[in-house]
Amino acid sequence: MAVPGARFANPDYYAMPGQTITFDVSASLPGGVNIAQYEWDFDGDGVIDQAGPLPVASHSYAAAFEGSATVRITHITGGSSTASTGVHIGRGPRDGLPVAPVNVRVVVTAHSGGISTVQVSWEPDGAEPYRWGLTVDGFPAGMVEGKARTATMTDVHRAMEVEIGVVGFTENQGMGDSASVTLPALPD
Repeated sequence: MAVPGARFANPDYYAMPGQTITFDVSASLPGGVNIAQYEWDFDGDGVIDQAGPLPVASHSYAAAFEGSATVRITHITGGSSTASTGVHIGRGPRDGLPVAPVNVRVVVTAHSGGISTVQVSWEPDGAEPYRWGLTVDGFPAGMVEGKARTATMTDVHRAMEVEIGVVGFTENQGMGDSASVTLPALPD
């Protein structure tokens, strides 16, 4: 019988100090498999903090912590597998990502046959991101450097209203919150 591969329900767990996190690896069990033991290391120091027969464990961290939690699942026949997950205590999953820009404006600079060229402008509302992404109706439409405050977009079809968005990105492609402006549809 194959040993089930250990895997956490979430790739990362976030909480504030004192809050309880419930780690879950129950998806590691295919139907009909009996597991002998789960060994939990909540702080990644290599020391087993809790062991038992359940695929779910709860733990709270007293102070801020950045690291990982690990579980080792040992099958009744002796085979085992291990998995780790990120643990972030004292911050949320959106911390460190760019905040939405402010004062997003769109000015039509040219128009012909229901298609516009527009200039988009914005201001950062926090630290300057690595790059800014531009979107049209939520779809990627281009990127500019983090120092940029304007961009020109061509071929903006205006048969229906169009949402033009601006979103900041970190160097490792972490996407922040976006801000947008809606251009009205042009009459036929």
